[in-house]
Amino acid sequence: MGSSQSLQSAVEVVSNWHPQPRERLIFDCGRAEVSQYLQAVVKIQQSASDNDELKDIISMAVTRLKHEFRTVLTRQTDSAMGSNSTTELSSLTDSTGYQFRYEDFVVHETPSAEVIRYLRSIAETMDSCGHLDVCIEVYKSVRRPFVNAVFKRLRLDELKAGDVKRFLWEELRMKIERWIEAARVCTKILFTREKQFAAQIFSGLGRTATHEECFLYTAKDAAVCLFSFAESVSLSHQSPERLEAVLMLYEVMFSLAQDVGALFPSESAKAIPNGTAATLSRLEDEVRRMLSAFENAVLHDLTTISDDGGRVHPLTKHVMGYVNLMVVHRKNLVRLIVSRPSMTIRGQNVPGSELQDPTSLSPLALHLVLIIAVLQSNLENKSEYFKDPSLRYLFMMNNVRYIVQKIEGSGELQELISADYLKKLDGYVKGAMTSYQEITCGRLLNCLRDEGLYVCRCFTSQVSIRALRKRIKTVNIVFEEIRSLQSSREVQDLGLREELRRSMLEKLMPAYEGFLMRFSSHLESGKQRKMCLQYVHRIHVKYSLKDLEELIMTKLFARHQLPPSSDCPVENSHLGGG
Repeated sequence: MGSSQSLQSAVEVVSNWHPQPRERLIFDCGRAEVSQYLQAVVKIQQSASDNDELKDIISMAVTRLKHEFRTVLTRQTDSAMGSNSTTELSSLTDSTGYQFRYEDFVVHETPSAEVIRYLRSIAETMDSCGHLDVCIEVYKSVRRPFVNAVFKRLRLDELKAGDVKRFLWEELRMKIERWIEAARVCTKILFTREKQFAAQIFSGLGRTATHEECFLYTAKDAAVCLFSFAESVSLSHQSPERLEAVLMLYEVMFSLAQDVGALFPSESAKAIPNGTAATLSRLEDEVRRMLSAFENAVLHDLTTISDDGGRVHPLTKHVMGYVNLMVVHRKNLVRLIVSRPSMTIRGQNVPGSELQDPTSLSPLALHLVLIIAVLQSNLENKSEYFKDPSLRYLFMMNNVRYIVQKIEGSGELQELISADYLKKLDGYVKGAMTSYQEITCGRLLNCLRDEGLYVCRCFTSQVSIRALRKRIKTVNIVFEEIRSLQSSREVQDLGLREELRRSMLEKLMPAYEGFLMRFSSHLESGKQRKMCLQYVHRIHVKYSLKDLEELIMTKLFARHQLPPSSDCPVENSHLGGG
């Protein structure tokens, strides 16, 4: 600053402002008045070393500048506190579950260049007078409550670390989601702006890193409180179903780690970036633990089969929902999952170990294969619930087909687990379908054979009317059993259902038609015999070819008309006891 004023005029400038009302500010009188006053203070300070009267004038100036600094700084702070950007934050999460997003957060107005220039000029002047500590204390006393108020309006004060274990899951999930958005606001906006503001006023003044001292005082406690919640979650050992929320927390912590390090680089604040790094490491371990726990839970799941329709089991939907979740978060999981799983179940190799080149798959891909293989093994155990072998195959066909559909519906999942493994699963579905058909159609096909229908008389083979009557009754019984049992069974996949029906039609229709035609050919024999055979036909044959076609194409798997149940949400599903 210049010092063109005489000492006497400088004293007059300071003295004239001393009795002025506190509400009247030099700042409000324009740049010329500000420049004149600050130059006067510097001029007096240069001559005050051995003059008690001038020292008193300096004391008056320090009091005035302290008041000006506090008032202008408070104005700025109050303006920011009164803006919509902060008052609206009082309803971050209301009773309807509304959540604000980081992208929707309107940043409070930054101080104007004029305000920053004035506060900086006061700080420089006070520093030259040896009273910078006055500005520092005022700054701390004003800005720390501001940071705490924004922190409170973000409702971060409600996220107490010690409460994590007592929250019900839905409540904790919402708090994690709120914390994620608020943490981004604090790190990217609030703390960053505070550090910039402190540097604009105090950088290069007083002791080394005065601005860092001011920033730490205003923001350090809030930062410690903010990241202690994430630390508490990382220590809470959540169940595997809560993987998504923990992954979201990890992803945000990972994305903010560099910013936190840049905000708090000093030795006195190293506990903050060190703490976030430790929390990040624990979250990594927690994700790996949850994945392992999930694989084990799927293997030992004891939930029973609640219906006899052979439909897709809730466990299958839950597990594939979990697999899809892992695919959604694959970018981070590829970084976290670095070790290959043991590809065995109960001492036996899982299908994934038969891949042509399992070494070409990433550890994450092998974990996905293991989860699906463990699921398949558990489903095979559950299928033993059915006493009817055909229903076991139908159950496995439906469930593995559902797995295949989910893989085929996700290009990323197909890419991860390889076409080779998908081909094996599809082959399993076809094999189960073939076995189901063989058992279901087998009984009827056995009844349609000629064995046991003929007797030899007078060196000729003739149809035994008694045997034929008994055989037709058996055909009717088997037909009714198929209609009764198979109509209550379910094949949800439309393509698979139609393929199964067509295949069964191709097997049964020619056989039944041939049986009826062979039977009809015997009506050309003797009159009495013809009458007996017509009687047998009229009385005992209940079902025509059209009836059989209608049974197969419309009655089989009639339960597919029921609305299919939706996939189980991962966080609301439970593995374990039945």
